[in-house]
Amino acid sequence: MRTLLLIVLLTVPTLARAQYYEQHRALSLLAGPGAGYTNAIQGDRAKTGPGVFLDLGGSLTVGDDRDELFLLIRGGLGEAGRGAVLISGFRSFFGHDEWQSFFDLSAAVRLFSGTWVGPRIGFGLRRTLSDRLSLYGGLGLSLGFGSGMRVDTEASFGLQWSFPIGSR
Repeated sequence: MRTLLLIVLLTVPTLARAQYYEQHRALSLLAGPGAGYTNAIQGDRAKTGPGVFLDLGGSLTVGDDRDELFLLIRGGLGEAGRGAVLISGFRSFFGHDEWQSFFDLSAAVRLFSGTWVGPRIGFGLRRTLSDRLSLYGGLGLSLGFGSGMRVDTEASFGLQWSFPIGSR
C-alpha cells in the first residue's frame, strides 16, 4: 500500500503539469498603441523623426512553454509611423507567474513609404490579468534594407485577448 501511495504522490505533479500546458494552447488577438523614432537614408536624403502607431494582430502558442508565433500590422502617423509595417516572428516567454518577461525575434516589412525589409528584436513584460486577458509592454529595434537603410526604435504596450483551442 505504501508503494502505491508513493507512486501516486510522485506522478501527480507530472500529470498536473502536463494538464496545465494542454489547457494553455491558445489563439490570441493583440492590439495596442506605441511610439517610435526612425533614422532613414534614401539615396542622398536622410529622414529622421518620431511617430505614433497602432498595432493589430494575432498570435498562436507553440511548444510547452507557451511561447508564441505572432503576426502584427502596424500603421501610424509621423516619420516613424508612416506607411504600413508587417511584423512576424517568435516571442519567447520567461516565468510562469502573473508577471512574465519576453524576447521577440522577428522580421519587419515596411510597405508604402519605400520597401524596407529587415530583422527586428524586442523585449518586454507581460502581466496576466485573467485566463483570457493580459497587458504587455516592450521596447524594440528594427533594421531596414531595400530603399536605402533605416533604423527604427519603438516602445509599445497593448492588450492580449486569448482564446483556448483544443488540447494536444
